[in-house]
Amino acid sequence: MEVHLEQLDEDYVIQRAKESLKIDPYAAKAWMLTAKSLYPNNFRVQFDAYLIEKAAGNVKEAAKCFSDLISKFPQVTELWKEIEKVTAALRSETDSEEPENHFLCEMFKHISSEVQHKLLLFTADHCDDTMEHCRLLLLLLQRFPTAISSYGPRLVDTLMSAEKYGLDDNNCPINPYRKLLVCELLPLLAKKEIKLELTSKLLLKLLNKALEYYLCSLGKSNLTLQDKESSIETIWNKLFSVLEFIGRQLNWESQLINFTINWSKETYWQKLISYTQLKQRNVLYDDKQLLFCLPVFFLHCLYEYANSLVPEHCPGQILTPHYLVEAFIDPSLPNSLPEPKCKKRKGETDSTNPYITVEKQEFKSMQTNFLMCVNCWDLITSSETLHREFMKIHLHLNVDSWLSLFVVDHALYKGRYDEAIACLQKITDSNLLLQKYLRLAGIFYVKKNYSTCLEPILLALNLLPTNNFGNLSNNLVIGGNQRHLHFLPITRMAILQYLVKILLRCVKENMVKHDYSELSIGHIFVLVQLDWPQEEDFVPSLLEEIKKHRSFQYHLFHNYIINVDIMEELMYLWTPEGGQINLEIVPNLGSQRRISTRGADKGAKEELRQAIRRQVARSNEKLDELLVNFLQNERPLILQSLV
Repeated sequence: MEVHLEQLDEDYVIQRAKESLKIDPYAAKAWMLTAKSLYPNNFRVQFDAYLIEKAAGNVKEAAKCFSDLISKFPQVTELWKEIEKVTAALRSETDSEEPENHFLCEMFKHISSEVQHKLLLFTADHCDDTMEHCRLLLLLLQRFPTAISSYGPRLVDTLMSAEKYGLDDNNCPINPYRKLLVCELLPLLAKKEIKLELTSKLLLKLLNKALEYYLCSLGKSNLTLQDKESSIETIWNKLFSVLEFIGRQLNWESQLINFTINWSKETYWQKLISYTQLKQRNVLYDDKQLLFCLPVFFLHCLYEYANSLVPEHCPGQILTPHYLVEAFIDPSLPNSLPEPKCKKRKGETDSTNPYITVEKQEFKSMQTNFLMCVNCWDLITSSETLHREFMKIHLHLNVDSWLSLFVVDHALYKGRYDEAIACLQKITDSNLLLQKYLRLAGIFYVKKNYSTCLEPILLALNLLPTNNFGNLSNNLVIGGNQRHLHFLPITRMAILQYLVKILLRCVKENMVKHDYSELSIGHIFVLVQLDWPQEEDFVPSLLEEIKKHRSFQYHLFHNYIINVDIMEELMYLWTPEGGQINLEIVPNLGSQRRISTRGADKGAKEELRQAIRRQVARSNEKLDELLVNFLQNERPLILQSLV
């Protein structure tokens, strides 16, 4: 069919092209070529030509049409909507499965680099939304690394200003602007082949912001255990990478910013010590490198310490936290083997440091992590400048839960009990009350405040775990005279054992103030039952005291003493061979029927035998329940043996 050119208009040609597209793609292409040639400056024609190529899935042709549109009609609103689709597709290239997004990304690859650069930069500059502008500029830098030197510093300033003025709560490091800056822009800037013009002040500010962001991210992680472990390792590695990048820019000592080659806590600690000693000799102790490298390392150790207190577990098992508590020594036992220690700074002494035990060998990381934290904290607090700068950093970090508990552990380790008590008394979080009372009880015992121990013991009893029964520990008492700390597993039996041991020793040591306390002796008989036979050494001296005074009265005997060995020892004292000691342990007999072999009261003797048989029949009762009842029900009588 003949068509005269003068009869054609753009609408007609476009219409014919669209109609032909359904039945004859070649005819459609011919019509579009005609239209583009006849109306090269008509946006509608050129844009429809692009849409037809896009609908046909012709990547290269669509790219050519799109490039022409950008060159000729950069200000047309309809084109801008399509440009926004392209940039959105590029940003979600790896995540989106939409066919249109895939086509647009492929089309972008066929656009010349010059046009790509122009498109992204022009789009970013004309975007009113700050976040969108930053994302587009970041996309430009990702696509064109050579542009990083020119536009990287500009994007840094934009993001930092946007975070400062664009958020209602600019105190929270976890926000979109900070995430874009730290997680996406800084890795681009950190490429070693790129040279940047950034001031020292800005670089240190970037390091601060990265430190805040990543540490707060660790505190807010809500991933599954497997994903969380992977994520935590990634977060620390990213933070170390930022530290290395900033350090390179500032010409810092390479050994202190390299956490990848032969990295271990011990080797890094030795590098820190060497560097510190060098700076001390040169009177440059407050340099910025130490003010950042030391806190980052300390916080890494502190995080691992805090998390080592909750060991890894298999599915279905209950997590068992651990608390560092004052434990016990027995000079009559052999000395424990020397404890492995992290290397100390020159001139530092270990003579007053306590021996630390853990429940199982696989929990040894608790000890090593803690000792490394102690070393770091001692170094930080050794300098007023270091301590002040660290506390400035700490104010903006989400590490209060790690640091506040470590400060108590550190005070215990150093034997600064008043400082530890002051920290513990400030605790009000219901999740931390159990460890508060456990540690207070241990400290009051060490300070010989025996009567004060009872209150935190009773408060801790009310918080015993109900879903984690656990076992008794074999590591709460060691030989020698060196102070002893223990990482106590937070199970029902381990806690009860610890509290009972504290009270047992309080009662025993307080007995020296009395000539003869039958009440205290009876309480000790009750308390040693839980950890029998480990505590049986308490008994012989008490039996000697009873023999010396020729009598023993304890009306709580029938309620709480069910240990067969203890009953046998007492009954032996009652026999002629044992000394014919008068026993008043059966309440129904009263003071007028004291039991001895001298009298002729055979009825009283038979009552005693029957009472002992009843007690023996109870020997399989649950000792934990019996001891809890004793502690809770007999508070006034227990207190009498402590004052």
